[in-house]
Amino acid sequence: MDIPLNNIICDNPETFNAYQQKIKEGALTRDENPQSHFCAYFLPYNPKNKKVFIIHHKKSGLWLSPGGHIDKGETLLEALNREINEELGVKNCFKEEQSPFLLTITPIENRVQLCKIHYDAWYLVPTNGSNFNINPTEFHDAKWLTIEEARKIVTDQANIKALEIVEKL
Repeated sequence: MDIPLNNIICDNPETFNAYQQKIKEGALTRDENPQSHFCAYFLPYNPKNKKVFIIHHKKSGLWLSPGGHIDKGETLLEALNREINEELGVKNCFKEEQSPFLLTITPIENRVQLCKIHYDAWYLVPTNGSNFNINPTEFHDAKWLTIEEARKIVTDQANIKALEIVEKL
């Protein structure tokens, strides 16, 4: 799996170094390493009204950006497009490889999953959401919010960092 690491904003230099080390080690997908693996998150963002689309995730119980695990044999682009299609009903959102706007490492404290650590690659999806066909099986709720409104309900540190970056756009 190739992850372009240019023009990336990391929460700290240790995160960037940990990403590079994890890539060298391999076993990057949940199928290969159920406890520590890569995920693709995407933040739908409407640049006209400056709103973000967030979801209330059933498994985690948290308000988050949509996204998910990368499957064995998938490229990051394939995983990103699969997750966008599964969760928002949008096919082939990205035609070519994108650079993530953020890398984060998230400890998972949810006892329901085997996951212990996610290496998250974050992507911005400029959209007004008119082509969304939301899959309700993974979410309690989903909504467009201003970044200020989103900050009131988002508690996950990686998601907060993503909101801070998008707020500066």
